[in-house]
Amino acid sequence: MNRRNKISLAGISIFLIALLLSFTGSASAAEGEKDRESGNKKTSAEVYKSRHGFSIKYPETWRLETQVELYESLDEAEKEGGNYFAVMSYQEDEPRMKGFHYFPADTLKIEAWIFPDYGNSLAELITETKGIARIDDFEIGGKKAKKVWQVIEEGMLEGEEVYSIYFVDGGKKVIFTCYPNYTRLTDKFEEVVGSFRFE
Repeated sequence: MNRRNKISLAGISIFLIALLLSFTGSASAAEGEKDRESGNKKTSAEVYKSRHGFSIKYPETWRLETQVELYESLDEAEKEGGNYFAVMSYQEDEPRMKGFHYFPADTLKIEAWIFPDYGNSLAELITETKGIARIDDFEIGGKKAKKVWQVIEEGMLEGEEVYSIYFVDGGKKVIFTCYPNYTRLTDKFEEVVGSFRFE
């Protein structure tokens, strides 16, 4: 092969490599743009506004169950054990849930217990709680709350602990618990809980 042919082949090779890199870069940019667009899409939310003076937002495709609305007051609800509501990432009739003896890791159930105004502080609520393994800070509406991990069964390991968020505002208190403890949706748990407000 003479020198001129070698130069032509080298030129073609460089052109093909440049073309390939240009195409790969355009595809990556397009994928990045698509990812940014999907990341910017806001999920529509439902708002549960209770007549007992609190509200919370959750994704519109999720399900709400509440007992607290059956009672005239939070005091009455607590006496009857009905000071409770739950938000679930799955529907009651979802086929895949029926075959499980445990929750799949891509599901989330948020249980909430609401208590009347007993004048308790957040520090007092934490002090009264048994089996605390870890505590961390959290905020709800710019007010202090606490993430609490509890060992409620003997032999539970770190990571198996029950994860809850405790919040006290004006004496009223609420405890949110995240199920299952191995869920991959803890970020969503914190996002929904962070939207809670006492009115």
